[in-house]
Amino acid sequence: MSRVLLEEIFEEELSKAFEVRDREALRRYVKLVIESFSEKDDIRELSYEMKEGFRSIGKDMELISDKLSELREGTEKEISEIRSDIRLMIEMMNKRFEEQREYTDKRFEELLHYSDKRFEDMNRRLEEIIHYSDKRFEDMNKRFDDMNKRFEDMNKKFNLLTWLIGVGFTVLTVLITVFRFIH
Repeated sequence: MSRVLLEEIFEEELSKAFEVRDREALRRYVKLVIESFSEKDDIRELSYEMKEGFRSIGKDMELISDKLSELREGTEKEISEIRSDIRLMIEMMNKRFEEQREYTDKRFEELLHYSDKRFEDMNRRLEEIIHYSDKRFEDMNKRFDDMNKRFEDMNKKFNLLTWLIGVGFTVLTVLITVFRFIH
C-alpha cells in the first residue's frame, strides 16, 4: 500500500473518530506516524540487504577457494602459501564481516530504540487527546443531564399549574352551579 494512500486512510479515520479543529495539524500528525513506519521498513530492508551482501561475499570466497584448490599444478609450497594467504584473508574478512555485523546490529538497535521512543511519544500524545476528548464528552453529558433536570422541573411545574387551573375551573363551575340554584 502506498504511503499517500495510507496517509489518506489514516487521516480520514482519525477525522471521523475525533472532532478536528485544525485539519493541517492532523495531516502533519498522520505524516509523522506514517514516516516512522517507513523508517522501520527502511531499517529492515537495509539489514536484509547487508545480510544478503555478506552471504554473497561468503559464497564468492568459497568459490575462489574452490577454484584455487583446482589449480594444484604448481608446487606444494606455492599451494600451501596460497592456501595460508587465503585462510588469512578469509579470517580477516570474517573478522571484518563480524565487526560490520556488530556495528550494523548496534546501529539497528539504536534506530529501533529511537523509533520506539517516537512511537511512545506519539502514543502518549494520542492518549492525551483521547483523555481530553473523553473529558469534553463527560462535560457535555453533564450539561445534558442538567438540561434534563431543568426540563423535568419545568415539566413538574407545568403539570402542577395545569392541575391547579383544572381544580380552579372545577371550583368555579361548582360555585356557579351553586349560585344558580340559590338565586
